[in-house]
Amino acid sequence: MSGSVTINSPSPQPSSALRMRRLRRLPRLRGLTWLVWRQNRLAFWIGIGAALAVAAYAIVRHQEMTTAIAEGHLDACRGTTVPAGDCSHKLNSFGQTYQFPMRRPLQAMLALPLVFGVFLGGPQLAQELESGTYRTVCTQSVTQLRWFAAKLLVPVVLTTLISGTIAAAMTWWWRPAGSLLGGWFPWWQWYPYDGIGPVVVGLSVLSLLIGVTAGLILRRTVLAMGATVVVSAAAMYVLESVRGHLLPTTLATVQHPTGTAAPSNAWVLSEGAADATGRRVPDLPSCYTADDYTKCLVQHGSTGRWAEFHPSSQLWPLQWAETGLCVLLAAALAGLCVWWIRHRPA
Repeated sequence: MSGSVTINSPSPQPSSALRMRRLRRLPRLRGLTWLVWRQNRLAFWIGIGAALAVAAYAIVRHQEMTTAIAEGHLDACRGTTVPAGDCSHKLNSFGQTYQFPMRRPLQAMLALPLVFGVFLGGPQLAQELESGTYRTVCTQSVTQLRWFAAKLLVPVVLTTLISGTIAAAMTWWWRPAGSLLGGWFPWWQWYPYDGIGPVVVGLSVLSLLIGVTAGLILRRTVLAMGATVVVSAAAMYVLESVRGHLLPTTLATVQHPTGTAAPSNAWVLSEGAADATGRRVPDLPSCYTADDYTKCLVQHGSTGRWAEFHPSSQLWPLQWAETGLCVLLAAALAGLCVWWIRHRPA
């Protein structure tokens, strides 16, 4: 009796034409967007590599700090205004080991927006306007506004992605130390404030737009880069000056002639003496030389203190408010660029 043998043939592989159709369905950069990406891809890969390196280092340092806090039982010292005894020794040791090495990277974060503005924003339009290569693009049925939109979109996306990654890493690194040390590591000082949170992204995008605008108006690469440094630094100084006024402050009064009316780790904008009704009274320099300073204040009616401050809970609301202001300023600069292109064609 003869048996039949069934041979399972392998399933047919998709043809090259089918594979090409599948590839076409995937999102791909085309036209001007692809061209601008090609022009900026080196900066993108360098930025992503730096961001990943910072993130890896921050993760390691964060883990070291959380382990030190747990093993040293430092949670019991959290939130104390002026630690004494064993807490003072432990927090001093923790600060020297973990906070001090963090200060330089946080200070260096202030330069990050300038890097995006000077090296990505400044040359973005200035190089093509200076060399005249933009004319080749604009002869291919591409308007100057469309060219500008593509030249702006890709750098903004790259800046947001890279600066956001670095800011998230630095925030992750800072958080255990900031939470533990409190007033010993004030959140409202220019560092860590300018090196953590969404404000890093807002400042970077604003500096980028300053560079793009300078390049469009000045049409010289080196000149645009220099102008970007000056204008971006001035903008950051102004933003720091108005930071305390972006949100309403809290006003508190206590009936104690010395000390402060603000809670621990609050950003005190102003404070002074108050009388028994809570009314503000001038300070009394003559009491500084008195034998009993407190008694002198009370005798002259200065029985309390008042303070106007931002509590530590307003760190992130202030950050988002400043970020929103940066975005509005960047949008205004983009609008200025559009107006310039329409009324002063290159």
